[in-house]
Amino acid sequence: MTAERFLRAYNRIDDHLRSLLDIDRSRFGFASVVDQAAKRYSVVRRYADDLKEFGALRNAIVHDREFPARIIADPRPEVVEAIERLADIIIDPPRVYPLFQREVRRLGWDDPIQKPLRWIRKYHYTQFPVFRDRRFAGLLTSRCVAQWLADSVQNGGIDFGGVTVGDVLRHDEYGGRRVAFVARDATWYDAVELFSPARGKRSASLEAILITESGREDEELLGIITPRDLLNPPAGVS
Repeated sequence: MTAERFLRAYNRIDDHLRSLLDIDRSRFGFASVVDQAAKRYSVVRRYADDLKEFGALRNAIVHDREFPARIIADPRPEVVEAIERLADIIIDPPRVYPLFQREVRRLGWDDPIQKPLRWIRKYHYTQFPVFRDRRFAGLLTSRCVAQWLADSVQNGGIDFGGVTVGDVLRHDEYGGRRVAFVARDATWYDAVELFSPARGKRSASLEAILITESGREDEELLGIITPRDLLNPPAGVS
């Protein structure tokens, strides 16, 4: 029966959420568990309404007044497939690593500006993390370079002699700090939320997310995420 498949998927979700929250089945109903998990996990926030609808459907399928509980309805096959897909996503959401694993070319504060300009021409990269004394100093972007060029023209001309990455980064309105660091086990949903100014209570959206082992700025860079990267969700994500 499709009801048995539905209940297996539902129980997988219920057990997983209760395990995350350390809540046993004797405490709280499913909707309450979803609400509590949604406060902590972005993937649950994303699908909270769907989860509650499936919870209501579960109650319609199972007659709890009898023991053992009796199945009194069969859900449609497409509904079963939907909750099975959702169970897979909730239990094992896509992670930013290795999803966005890539080489990240980093710059030093005192590097000559010609260095990233050569990289822009050769690799067509447009964002470069900048470090100063092993600490993250900002993100040099093509927009920042364009602003520096415009300011230089306004001030009488462009002189590349002695100009450093740090000099150019100072022309960025936000100091290149529109960046977040996340650990490699962060989810795709975490990244989506970070790019939302409302979620981060920032005055401007992020330009990039940098991935490291545990989300610390002083660790090796494992990858980078831009808003454009999230336009094509991974398989199974809706």
